[in-house]
Amino acid sequence: MDDSPSPPDAHPALPGTASAGIVAYHPDPAELARLVERVAPDVREVVVFANSDLDEAVEGRLSASASPTLLTVIRPGGNVGLGAAYDAFVARAQAAGDRHLLILDQDSLPPPAAVPRLAAILGSVSAAGERPAAIGPRPVDAAGRPIAIARHRSPGPAALEGTATRASFIISSGSLVDLVAAAAIGPFRADFFIDAIDLEWCFRADASGFSVWVADEIRMDHRLGRGTIALPFGLRPTDQPPRRLYTFLRNQIAMLRLPHVPLAHKAKTLATLPLRIPVYLLRNRFSRDCRVAILDGLRDGIANRLGPPDRTARAAIRPPSAGSTD
Repeated sequence: MDDSPSPPDAHPALPGTASAGIVAYHPDPAELARLVERVAPDVREVVVFANSDLDEAVEGRLSASASPTLLTVIRPGGNVGLGAAYDAFVARAQAAGDRHLLILDQDSLPPPAAVPRLAAILGSVSAAGERPAAIGPRPVDAAGRPIAIARHRSPGPAALEGTATRASFIISSGSLVDLVAAAAIGPFRADFFIDAIDLEWCFRADASGFSVWVADEIRMDHRLGRGTIALPFGLRPTDQPPRRLYTFLRNQIAMLRLPHVPLAHKAKTLATLPLRIPVYLLRNRFSRDCRVAILDGLRDGIANRLGPPDRTARAAIRPPSAGSTD
């Protein structure tokens, strides 16, 4: 008997069946308004999760950009991280009866009509017999170069070739989440705060019988940290400030003990961390903040001490921006 979940119904998202959630942290008001204006026509509601102060004047500008689509601002009263924001988006969308949720951060700008286009491809994936949990656009960097995706060991049906690529994981920003699948997979890891939240959720989706996909022909501008560091053998790790190094190292090590994380990913983590650490030290000129971030990230990851960085790492490390994607 097959106990795996049934594939969700295949149908494109229309206004009234999807919502969009944007995580903001000290955003540029003009860029945030442009993002709201871009996605509002395709969704029932745009929800902005303000992980920093967002004054009423900015909220008014965002409401005008969204009109006639409803715009709601959630103010948690502080920086609670990305996972908590994603979970709030999911809960609100499910309560409203939405079928899909578009997750975004302020550093991304999807193309026009991204929601119906992604939903249509998601429907094709489902119709091909797959169980899609989410689909994202192909992210490109500031120079327009496609950012590499991690292809899944199972390529998926040949009928989807050129339309969608099955991935081991996708970045959260720009992803269209199927809320029926999300209910079966479970919440995002709020205790990760930032970094690897999308990675862990995608691995859990795969272990639960679902899959995640990248839409081959839909591109989205996206910034990764401070860019990437070019290394030999084609390696390009994300260039992160010390405050992000802490959560990156901590969460990657914490995932080593999770049974649903693939052995291949665990092996890659163990093999590459000893190479990454000296690169980050050199990049940050062996600064005290960098050394503290690395040591505390290793310590807390091994101890499985998670949660907001201001309650775990030493005070020398400022909390990371939770308006940027993993």
